[in-house]
Amino acid sequence: MKKIFTSVSIVIALGLIIASCTIKNNDNITPTYRNQSTGTGANPNIHAVTVTGTQTVTNMATANTALYIGSSIPGWNYNTFASNPTKFVASNTGGTSIEIRFSGPITAGIYAFTSGTPNAGQAQMVVYAAPGQPSDIVWYSKSGSVTVSGISPNFTATFSNIDCLQWSYLFPVVTVTGNMTC
Repeated sequence: MKKIFTSVSIVIALGLIIASCTIKNNDNITPTYRNQSTGTGANPNIHAVTVTGTQTVTNMATANTALYIGSSIPGWNYNTFASNPTKFVASNTGGTSIEIRFSGPITAGIYAFTSGTPNAGQAQMVVYAAPGQPSDIVWYSKSGSVTVSGISPNFTATFSNIDCLQWSYLFPVVTVTGNMTC
C-alpha cells in the first residue's frame, strides 16, 4: 500500500510541475522584415561593424620572390625621359613592369622609398605582374633608397634589395635589385 501511495504521489507531483510550466511568449525578440519593424533597419552604431557571416580573406601570393632588372639583363625595355620626366618605367617580355615614381621631374640625388605618394626627396617603386606571383597583384616599395645619377635627359636609377609588399599584406615580399635608365 505504501508503494502505491508513493508512486501515485510522485506522478501527481510531476503532473503539477509540468502543468505549472507554460511557454513564455516574448514578442520583443521575434525577427521581422525591415519593412515590418520600427526604425531604419540599419546598424544603429555605424562605428561598430555588425558581422553577419564569415568571410575568409586569402592572400593569393604565398612565397617571396626576387626580381633583377638592369641594362645587362636581356629583355628589359625602358621609357625615355621625354615620354615621362617624373618616373622611370621598365617592362620585360614576360609581362613584368616596374615604375619608380617621383614627386616632380627627375633630378640626380638619393631618394627614400615610400609606399605612398612620394613627396620631395622620396620615390615610390611599383611592380606589376612580378615573376612567380599572381599577375593581378600590385607590389609597392616599403623602404630603402634609390640613387639617381646623370644629367637630363639621361638618368640612371640604382637600387638594391628593395622590399615591395602588397597594399593589404605584409607577406610575401618581392625583392627588387638592379638599375633602370631613361
